[in-house]
Amino acid sequence: MLFKKIIDLTHEIHKEMSTFNVPWHTKVSIKILGQHGKEGRMTREIIMGTHTGTHTDAPLHFIAGGTSIEEITLEKLVGPVTIVNFSDLEENAAITQEMLEKITIGKKMLFKLGWGKYWNTDKFYSSYPFFSKEAAEFLLGRGVEMVAIDTPSPDDSRIKLGGDTLGSDCDSPIHKIFLRAGVILVEYVANLDKLEDYENWNIVVAPLKIKGADGSPSRVFLFK
Repeated sequence: MLFKKIIDLTHEIHKEMSTFNVPWHTKVSIKILGQHGKEGRMTREIIMGTHTGTHTDAPLHFIAGGTSIEEITLEKLVGPVTIVNFSDLEENAAITQEMLEKITIGKKMLFKLGWGKYWNTDKFYSSYPFFSKEAAEFLLGRGVEMVAIDTPSPDDSRIKLGGDTLGSDCDSPIHKIFLRAGVILVEYVANLDKLEDYENWNIVVAPLKIKGADGSPSRVFLFK
């Protein structure tokens, strides 16, 4: 047997799934194009945003001229991962530099924030723990190249994405800190409740190789 354990960290893509709750983000559409009894084959059309379900953010998502998804090297997407259990944090709690100074830091970090239990509910998009500016900069200083989370964002959900905020310096500042430095963000990570131990895991993040894209739905899994 090649691996002792594999854990799939990917949400299924389907028409009723949660998507980012703003008017300009499309819902998932899946239509049948070909059928066994008619065309002799099953084929589907899928329409969804690049940040649907478990997905990877490329720097281009927020940084004009930033690296696009197909330009991310595989070395950044595969390898040993340090898993941190912060699932006891309260709602709207900030992950601070002081907290991070007490844990092991690796190049690839997976944070279990306990938010997967709210998947496919409106609660998923509000009140989740987030990174403080100092915490994000601390991770950069320690050479982190990937941050994976089971929440929709590393930013404070109380920042309202509308009006004068949208596109301003106040819009998603933690995203910008990470992505400007070339850190890859993996969001909506699933199934972290299946983890029984946190040591000696490797991670694979496999986004679609979409030319010029700002992100992509991704198959994500742990193995050892």
